[in-house]
Amino acid sequence: MRTIEISTDVFSLIWAKRQPGEENEDQILKRVLGSPHAKPQIITERKQSSPKSKGKKVLWRDDIVDALGRLGGEADLHEIYRTVTDIRQKAGRSLPASVDAVIRRELENNSSDSESFTGHRNLFRSVNGIGGGRWALR
Repeated sequence: MRTIEISTDVFSLIWAKRQPGEENEDQILKRVLGSPHAKPQIITERKQSSPKSKGKKVLWRDDIVDALGRLGGEADLHEIYRTVTDIRQKAGRSLPASVDAVIRRELENNSSDSESFTGHRNLFRSVNGIGGGRWALR
C-alpha cells in the first residue's frame, strides 16, 4: 500500500462521502472514484423504523470526524465538545454526563500521537501535543 499526503480539508471531504460499512479512506475513494474493484453496496428499504433497522450504528468516532469536518478539520477541545454534543442531540443519540471524557477517550484511542492509541484507526492528530487541547483530522 502507498502513502499519500492530503490536506485536512480534503481528508474531511473524503470522510464526508463515507457510507455505512466503509471503514477507511481507501474504501471510500474506491467507491467515489468508480474503481472496478469496489464492492457495490446493496441498500434495502426496511418497513419498520426501529433504531436497529435504521442501518449501521453511528459511533462516537464518526461524530467526532463529522464535527472536525464541520470545524474546518482542526479545532480546540471546547469547540469539538460543543459540536459533537450538538450533532448527537440533533440525531437523538446518547449523551452521558461524561460526554467530554468520552470524546477525549475517542480522540486518544484513535490517534497514534497518544499512548492510548489502539492501533486500529489513526484518524486524529494532536496539534499541540497530548494535553495541548487542539485536535485535527489526520
